[in-house]
Order: sequence, then C-alpha cells, then structure tokens
Amino acid sequence: MPTTHYMIQFLTEQYLDSEVSTVYGIDDDAFLFLDPSRNTVVREIASEEVGGILASSYPGGVPIGFSSKALTDLRLIQPQGQTEEYFYAPSFNHSPPVKGYGLAILRVRELSVSVTGGAGLAVSRAIGAHAYVDQTD
Repeated sequence: MPTTHYMIQFLTEQYLDSEVSTVYGIDDDAFLFLDPSRNTVVREIASEEVGGILASSYPGGVPIGFSSKALTDLRLIQPQGQTEEYFYAPSFNHSPPVKGYGLAILRVRELSVSVTGGAGLAVSRAIGAHAYVDQTD
C-alpha cells in the first residue's frame, strides 16, 4: 500500500467587543483517526498567531500590548490508550516512524491574562495550526 498523506488543520479565534479585566486562555484541538497497523511519521507541526491583547487605562502607565505565542503539540495515542507520543511545534523535521497509534490530536493553548486597578483589556486574536502526518507500510 502506498504512503497516505494527511493534514490536520484548524483556526481558532477569540474576540471580545468590550474591554474586560480577564481574558481566558485558549485551549482547542482537532483530531485524526489513524490506522494502527501502519507506520506513522509526523512531517511538520506549525502554528501562527494573529492579533493579541492590548491593555489600556492602566493607572500611571501607557497602553501595553501582550505578545502571544501559542503552545502547539501533536499527540499520538494507541487504540487502548496504553502509550502516548508527543511532538512539539514548531517542527519541520520528519519524526522517526512509529507503529501502533490510532489517533492524532493537534492542540493549541494560549495563556490567560488578568489585570487589576481599573485597567482594561481589548482582545482580538486568532491561532492557526496544522500538522502533516504520513502513514506507510
């Protein structure tokens, strides 16, 4: 059987239309079922962030932007959940072939932020993530 190429991809957004004092973290995932009888190779994992969080009205301060870096990983899980393998982004090198995994889960996380003292947070951010996974005999 020839090599089968898969891609897991998603975009998650967080937008608040008024200022808030707490911005909750992002924790989203997408999954792909795999054939555990075949070898699995992770070719690439990447994510990209757009936008961010802006703090304003902070007493005695100037507006500050919080840069974001999403934590992105791909987890391979065996059908009975016995073993898990983790791969972290960014990665553009092929993983060694592994066998016996039936599920791939691509996950992104971004931390929460809180401010006090009358400050406000404006939020408009998005995270796009993808992973390329191959299965061979």
